[in-house]
Amino acid sequence: MTGFGSAEYAALGWHFAIDIRSVNGRFLDFSLRCPDEIRQLEPWLREQIASLMQRGKVEMRINLRRQAAASDVIQLNESVLAQVLALVSDIRTKTTELTAFSPLELLRFPGITVDANQVEQAMLQESIKKLAAEAIENLDSAREAEGARLASFLKERVAAIRKLCRELEQQLPNWSTALEMRLKERLSSIGFGNEQRTGPQAIEPASEPAGPLGRATNKTSTSDDGGPGLPHQSLELQQRIAQELGLFAMKSDVAEELSRLRAHTEAVDQIIDKGGPCGKRLDFMMQELQREANTLGAKSQMLEQSMVSVELKVLIEQMREQIQNLE
Repeated sequence: MTGFGSAEYAALGWHFAIDIRSVNGRFLDFSLRCPDEIRQLEPWLREQIASLMQRGKVEMRINLRRQAAASDVIQLNESVLAQVLALVSDIRTKTTELTAFSPLELLRFPGITVDANQVEQAMLQESIKKLAAEAIENLDSAREAEGARLASFLKERVAAIRKLCRELEQQLPNWSTALEMRLKERLSSIGFGNEQRTGPQAIEPASEPAGPLGRATNKTSTSDDGGPGLPHQSLELQQRIAQELGLFAMKSDVAEELSRLRAHTEAVDQIIDKGGPCGKRLDFMMQELQREANTLGAKSQMLEQSMVSVELKVLIEQMREQIQNLE
């Protein structure tokens, strides 16, 4: 998860600063940029970061710089000087042959002076550990604030998906009626439903060889019960419409997809409310939501339904982009 934490500290003429930046990642990737004097603290710093997060890319920078007011390059080591003077005083009590010495000779004594550009290791490590704890705490607070904003963003998109599903359910009966009318018009345009005339006028005599009595016979179609035959196009039209509507109901029924969309949105809410590391779970739920939105668009028979599918895909993609920033 994206976050930033920093801390600063000044002591003994030195200024210490720690900056920590984190972004989401598949694994925990920790990198440290610091002076060589601090490199030995890297294992300890890595453990502190691992206790805070399970995955992500974390970059820590530690800077040391001499304060502008501390202009002395060489300083006396007060503790060593006190020890040397105590030894000199002890020697004077034991012998009178001690010659006088100058301060310049004392400065030649090893360790009597210290380079102001060098910092004591014990103080350095103590300061860095203190600063690191503060910077990590600030990083954690920033990550929590970012997570709260992302949770609010995701919940808004989930509510929008539910609203689109409800609107689609309300429109489905009207779309079914409109599709039935369209189907009837198309079938009528290709000849189904154009009734032919019936009765004696529609029967034309057919020329056939004379029968045994020397008279030609005219045959007409008869029904199963011996009555005159009637056209069956009206019945065929009804059967064809019923067949096509049945096929359409099977192909365009989206009740199952809408039900799964509602179930997935409820699962997303539960994952967000539970808290903790949830990036991978939410990414998987986005895949499931995307699959249902694609199926919804594939089954679309109306422009409005296609537009709903597009809106769903837009909302899901917006959520997916933000989920990439979650741990």
